[in-house]
Amino acid sequence: MAAQPGTGSGRDFVTIFKTGSVDRSEYPELADLLLEGRTQLTAETSYLMKFGDESHRSLTPFDVASLHDVPAYPLPETALDSLPAHVRAELEQNGAIQMIASYDPENHRFEEVDLAWDDQDFLERVTELIAGELSLHEAVDWIVVEEAERYTVAQWADIRDVTEDAVRSNINAAREKLLTEPE
Repeated sequence: MAAQPGTGSGRDFVTIFKTGSVDRSEYPELADLLLEGRTQLTAETSYLMKFGDESHRSLTPFDVASLHDVPAYPLPETALDSLPAHVRAELEQNGAIQMIASYDPENHRFEEVDLAWDDQDFLERVTELIAGELSLHEAVDWIVVEEAERYTVAQWADIRDVTEDAVRSNINAAREKLLTEPE
């Protein structure tokens, strides 16, 4: 059964996804179904959020969005604003995110937010690159921007609160070191 927002102890598994409008004349049954399931008449943002259980972690955000037994709630502007910059960037870039977070339903705020990535693979790759003579910043910038293609240089620089030139410099240094490694 789906969790209610912020009612569980600790942190929740949350999926946030972008929505669009439905033309009632083109899809009357879908429009009726959506109106029936609405808990609010208007939404502050173009996103919905679903609170799931741990078993939903293996599903993509779009699979979770299609689950009919899990209610979707409009994402308030204050909740969107409470997300860390890198999470908002991921949401903007991909249209959906999955995260583990504490949600305060009274103040509509997320806290202790972590994207539901497979962190172990990321950490193993960072360790491997550092062992290969890259600095921590070079390794992380290289992985996030070049290998995983999670963010653009501009988005990642904003998340890290550094200049785009600093990120580009780290990526270029990493590229040079990786290309000159002995075979």
